[in-house]
Amino acid sequence: MTIATPFLYVLATFCAQATHNVDSTEAATLMQQVAAAQFSTENPQQMQNFNIDLFLRDRGEHPREFGFFLHYSRSPKEVFELAIDDVENNTQVRKGFDGKNYWLEASGKKRQTLTGHEFTEDRQAIEDGIELCGDLMLILDLRQFAEKNPPSILKTKQDGTRILEGQLLRKGKQYTYRVHLDADSLLPSKVDFILFDDEQQITKFQSFATLAYKKYSARQIPQVIYEFDTADNGALPQRIYEIHDMAWGPKPQAISDDKKPSQGQRN
Repeated sequence: MTIATPFLYVLATFCAQATHNVDSTEAATLMQQVAAAQFSTENPQQMQNFNIDLFLRDRGEHPREFGFFLHYSRSPKEVFELAIDDVENNTQVRKGFDGKNYWLEASGKKRQTLTGHEFTEDRQAIEDGIELCGDLMLILDLRQFAEKNPPSILKTKQDGTRILEGQLLRKGKQYTYRVHLDADSLLPSKVDFILFDDEQQITKFQSFATLAYKKYSARQIPQVIYEFDTADNGALPQRIYEIHDMAWGPKPQAISDDKKPSQGQRN
């Protein structure tokens, strides 16, 4: 969704003026501290893949609620798999990308390569899932900000909230990111991704509010994530993600074939 309005531009300008800025060295140092605060071990493993059980509440044009399973790996090649249960038919549908081809597989049926115009929507759904996993990887592995895209700006608002701001390549374009830290915490309360045009007006805005952190394999992970597509502080989240279980590590992990259907799923 594209949003380029004078209101959002004025809002962004006002927020910038209501803060105290410091140099890039202090910003980068604080980002290192934020990344370190995510772990309870001194030598954490790098997150190169994850398996996540999610429950999604989508408040978009067609509201729906359902549970699904995600596997994502970015090394040595990008691999994505989504598994969702069809409770009515007591079966499971999987779709994904194996680094070369898009594919679809239903329980008891042969895997099908998704080529041809008739599978355009399926391929787009997989692309959307890959984009979501890329964003989750950033939020769940804060060292990517600290080591690969360190912030250059640190803003402190009057209420003590600190905002770390930097640049990163996302969806093939240069985005501004903002990591929000409450005054008494080193774990982010929100991460914004903003695309500005040449006149510094907002053309795309996406924000993930992170709540209820829980430890998974010595890593602090938000159990609830609110996704917003507007900078309006009074807006309701577009989507709500609930993380019910998670595993991660440096090596790809196989998805269990005996995964049971989700309880209470509604499509």
